[in-house]
Amino acid sequence: MNDRMFAQLKPEGLDELTEETYRRRRAADLAATFATPPAATPPATTRPAAARRRRPLILVGALAAGVAAAVVIVPGPGDSGTPPQAITSTVSPTASSTRPPESRTLDAHTVLLAAAESATRTPAGSGRYWYVRDRTFQRVHNVESEYHASVQSLVDELERRRKALKDKPDELRAAEREFERRLVKLKTATLPYAAFVADSTESWRPRLPGMKNRTQRGRDQEVSFGSPADEAKWRQAGSPDLRPRPSSNEDDTERILSIANPSLNMRNVDELPTDSKALERKLRQLYQAQQGEKGTFPVYLWQTSVDLLGAPITPGTREALFRVLAGQKGITSQGEVADAKGRTGAALMTEETTADGERYEYRLIIDPDSAGLLQYEVAEVGDPAPLLRVALEETAWVDRLGERP
Repeated sequence: MNDRMFAQLKPEGLDELTEETYRRRRAADLAATFATPPAATPPATTRPAAARRRRPLILVGALAAGVAAAVVIVPGPGDSGTPPQAITSTVSPTASSTRPPESRTLDAHTVLLAAAESATRTPAGSGRYWYVRDRTFQRVHNVESEYHASVQSLVDELERRRKALKDKPDELRAAEREFERRLVKLKTATLPYAAFVADSTESWRPRLPGMKNRTQRGRDQEVSFGSPADEAKWRQAGSPDLRPRPSSNEDDTERILSIANPSLNMRNVDELPTDSKALERKLRQLYQAQQGEKGTFPVYLWQTSVDLLGAPITPGTREALFRVLAGQKGITSQGEVADAKGRTGAALMTEETTADGERYEYRLIIDPDSAGLLQYEVAEVGDPAPLLRVALEETAWVDRLGERP
């Protein structure tokens, strides 16, 4: 669970800048460094620097942030395009999904059982590629061009130290630890203003091994600010380009469905149990294998549900998954809400309190009538702006790479 959010929020190209360093020496230590600190997840605006702690890391796993983000290989940077504009997003960064005043709140158990019933009426699709298009909204953690330059400078410095200290293993290990410390500090820095970016991702994942994957990121970008004062600070800083660099990646690398569940992939996800008790046993086995004592099963189940509901699971597995969710304590209903695309659905939420005492809300918006996942969010309790919001615009089978439903 924790690995997922870091991978989703990590600036594009970070892996490529550090790949050689990462591979040549102390791979396990550097992997731990990249997996532990918060990448682009900022602290709450009012939180003092000394109070900043580990962020929950949800998402790289199967959709778009799911299937698209599950890629372990991050595409390299591309052309950043035209100069930035002071664009205001059509979705307010601080606007949480709101319930229509006339709506009636159903409890989570009832909502999930209704979705389970709907899943039984959902026909199974077919095709050669699983297509996902999503819209991701998140707070900007850094100016990307400056961040990449700083990371590259650290990598270059470490390589020089390695050459100079190749016969001094103790000093070399100290240099590598210093590299890790400075990298963590760089990744946990934050901008002096609240800025948000929304962009779209499309992905095509093949059903069979050896076929090409394709991911296109950074489309239809919109930048917004937390307040006019934040925008003024951005202008005072020289109006730096805050948008991620659009990229397109195509390869035949096997994609896992989810970092939290690395044994699941596009070839076997439709083999998951269709009986709710059998599915829960399977998910608990996966949870124990990958999580151990980290996190709670309800939070793991929330993230795994995000993965599975955006993946080509069978109607029977979808029904069973909703019934597993319905049987869990700690999942509450927030009533009918509108997602970032204006679609209405039922909002379900669970909370996590980390070992550091920080509290996070994990929200799903589902359509009980279609058994579809509309949107998922992660937010700090009490903070109106989510750390991450992903609206699933479309998921479907297609027959050709690049084809859209």
